Amino acid sequence: RFCSLAVIACTFCGIGAFQVSTDSVMKRHNLGNVMASSILEDRTSSVENTSTATRDLPPLLQDMVDERREFEINLGRAMDTLRRDYPNMLHQTPDFSIFHDNIYVVDPSGVQLTGLKSYKNSFRFLQTIVRLIYSSTESGVQSRMVYDFARQSIRISWNAVLVPKVVGNRRNALYIDGISVYKMDSESGKIVEHKVERMLINNTPVIPPYGVLSALKNELLSPVDNRIPVGAGVGAGVW
Repeated sequence: RFCSLAVIACTFCGIGAFQVSTDSVMKRHNLGNVMASSILEDRTSSVENTSTATRDLPPLLQDMVDERREFEINLGRAMDTLRRDYPNMLHQTPDFSIFHDNIYVVDPSGVQLTGLKSYKNSFRFLQTIVRLIYSSTESGVQSRMVYDFARQSIRISWNAVLVPKVVGNRRNALYIDGISVYKMDSESGKIVEHKVERMLINNTPVIPPYGVLSALKNELLSPVDNRIPVGAGVGAGVW
């Protein structure tokens, strides 16, 4: 009988200990949930405070912040579009949605264009010449893009190689190097100016009063030996 009582007592003690341990674990679990909930609330509160702080800016500063954010979005879109269009610029119509209707274009020879319609026509004319005379599979454009924070402009150093269809080899190719500078209009978020700098045709600078077409005609009618490959020597790669 004494042994039975001892066994019963031990059993109750074990159950009591198990309940105490379970209660302790549950308390720690509940404490962890409270702490996690508190941290989550703190983070949510922090985000809300930051958003509220931005919204609570004075109207003038808020307009400046919104304008800058909109400009950066448009800038990123313009750079992504140019980066996608440049490799196929000689053969495919680029995306003109990033350009202003009153875009102003100028090249080193002094040739100037005004208006999106004239800009589109210049691309059609260029691509027509390329299709008629040069190989679409052998010809192409390489480019490198940077954003000039000091001048607030997109700068693209590009190298084009045009391989004739008749004598389709690189020895008779036409090499054109240049730098294109794009400036954006802060109000519309579109490119309002495209200026071509330091254009070289077979390592010969294009300068006034000779235009690009005159230089191309001279190269086609009176080609020179030892033409300079794309990107070699001095040229558009020098900022």
